Amino acid sequence: MKSTLIAAVLAITLPMASPANALDGQAEMSPTDAQMIVEWGNKWQQLFEAGDIEQMRDMYEPDAVLMAHGALPQTGVDEILSFLGRNKAAGNRVTIDFANEDITIDGQRAYLTAKYWMTITLANSQVLDFKGRSFLVYKKSGEGQWRLWRDMDNQAPDVAVEERPTR
Repeated sequence: MKSTLIAAVLAITLPMASPANALDGQAEMSPTDAQMIVEWGNKWQQLFEAGDIEQMRDMYEPDAVLMAHGALPQTGVDEILSFLGRNKAAGNRVTIDFANEDITIDGQRAYLTAKYWMTITLANSQVLDFKGRSFLVYKKSGEGQWRLWRDMDNQAPDVAVEERPTR
């Protein structure tokens, strides 16, 4: 009984084990920060699919870089928003899904890897499907807001169509 009580007290008072605090030299990952990153992604997805690209402006660092598979890098918010808005401008419909694989918070930077699936239905009804992996780097502002700083996508052969989250 006494050992059970000691174990319970230790479990309550010792820091929880997590991937973030298990690594030397890294600050403990705040669930709030991780949740903010997930919410950022949900908001980005909604705005992108709706074609409300200009509403995404404050979600990016001024010197952000988008490195989409098969495209030249887009540097700065204006270039990125122009690139992201080209489907809506062409009359295309886009849906995108993400499955986060890992979120690591390291001070004022956050790193996220995710699988993605994108379907573009062209104005002529042709359907294009893409799948792959994204690597995102976020910066935390002085006000505590996370903004995207680097975004790199590839078409990964291990991302299966069958894994796409259902809506």
